[in-house]
Amino acid sequence: MAAVRSRIAAGLLIALAYRPELLVLDEPSSGLDPIVRRDILGAIIRTIANEGRTVLFSSHLLEEIEQVADDVTMISKGTIALSAPLSAIKQSHRCLTVRFAESQARPPAVAGVLRWDGGGREWTAVYRDGAGELEAAVAGWQAQIVGERVASLDEIFVAHAGPDS
Repeated sequence: MAAVRSRIAAGLLIALAYRPELLVLDEPSSGLDPIVRRDILGAIIRTIANEGRTVLFSSHLLEEIEQVADDVTMISKGTIALSAPLSAIKQSHRCLTVRFAESQARPPAVAGVLRWDGGGREWTAVYRDGAGELEAAVAGWQAQIVGERVASLDEIFVAHAGPDS
């Protein structure tokens, strides 16, 4: 493990030695354990981002992106599914968990809901731009809202680019 960590650190140092205005990193932590991954993210943030330089960071590990990104572009099947500042993406997407009085084979369609996950009596909606319509619909379904939270970047990506979207 120490050898892998040393190779990665050496590669990162070589790339940073030229102090590029733009550094492109494609899956820089792929295959690494969480400790080494954290070290790499810390190094990237400290040595590049804090100096005002730009990093194009490509990764399938969206929890990493949430830690380091200012702006996010999600690409699915060769097209841009979503592109905006991370803060705007996080503010405009929520998860709302609904418990129905009766088991549901599938949840009802509601404007603004990008994806439903769950089954039976309990379903979680990933929705965009306000819950007004969803909350109003829940009131008419003999159902109750049992949880609400900010959606993760992973949930947002699946809602926009997943098989049901």
